[in-house]
Amino acid sequence: MEQERIWLLMGRKVSGEATMGELRELEELLQKDPDLRYKLSVLSNWPLPAHSEEWNQKTDAALERHLQKMVVTLPSAELPVKTTGRNIRKIVAALSVLVLLLGSYCVYLLANKSPLKHNEKAMAAIFTRDGVRSKAQLPDGTEVWLNGGSRLTYNPDMNNLDNREVTLEGEAFFDVAKNATKPFYIRTAKMGIKVLGTSFNVKAYTEDQTSEATLITGAVEVTLNDGLERNVKLLPNQKIVLQHANGTQLTQPNLVAGYRVETLHNNQADNLVAETAWRDNYLVFDNDKFEDIALKMERWYGIQIHLSDKLKSFHFTGTFKDESFPEVLEALKVTTSFHCRIAGNEVFITQ
Repeated sequence: MEQERIWLLMGRKVSGEATMGELRELEELLQKDPDLRYKLSVLSNWPLPAHSEEWNQKTDAALERHLQKMVVTLPSAELPVKTTGRNIRKIVAALSVLVLLLGSYCVYLLANKSPLKHNEKAMAAIFTRDGVRSKAQLPDGTEVWLNGGSRLTYNPDMNNLDNREVTLEGEAFFDVAKNATKPFYIRTAKMGIKVLGTSFNVKAYTEDQTSEATLITGAVEVTLNDGLERNVKLLPNQKIVLQHANGTQLTQPNLVAGYRVETLHNNQADNLVAETAWRDNYLVFDNDKFEDIALKMERWYGIQIHLSDKLKSFHFTGTFKDESFPEVLEALKVTTSFHCRIAGNEVFITQ
């Protein structure tokens, strides 16, 4: 019965109908079963049907056809009162959430009751779309913050395995639960990271030109995927920057061209570390190229930016917290003049 109650509360939370008491109850239940947190993260990030004019028209037309069919089989006195406009669309959106929850619950039941074939691993996944940042706890107690456009996969039975291993695509900050007998491994396309208990940040977006691992506390060992057997150990307040290889996408797509190790520096004005400030909802540019800033803002705000070639090499420095995208653009215009046009979810920036 407890599982059914959790799914009911998760449905009310996703649909925005949960009371404060129900939210507290859900949090207490999830603390007993951390594996369900990633399911809630998936449901919360699942996009609802777009409320475009075309979608609204199709919804109203489908309702009209359904009512016409009911006229044939039901007396007029028993026909439902037609719900119009905003109300019917709210009902359809709520039904969409319900269908998603029922489908997810069926998958959950099958995953827990159906035997796996050929020793296949039942992997779990946590993901965040662009414009969303989230926090999750893994079964071993490790806390993970995921930046926008990221995906983390892991074995939910990691506590019963010889080691703890996760795979990351995107950016995440880890606060690893200490366990000297079970190392913690992070796998990305360009590198592997081994830790016992520490806090650090990993940035490994496949479309970027570089990957990074930033150590805050403890110690980590980074294995480079460059065709050679060599490891690099980081000390606190150090980061490793891997340069992605070009021209090898077909034969060796994960090859690393080179690397460098840098010492972190705090911004004296606000005492922030640029590499990890996103975890506290700070958007930081530290003498970054406009090309890289545009990509960072795409993930931060969930938009698509078209930047003219003339502006890509310009550099900016700035720290923002809770500012909207137009406010950030106005701040960047102080040092460099450019024009901006916003069309829906697309942004066109020219000189």
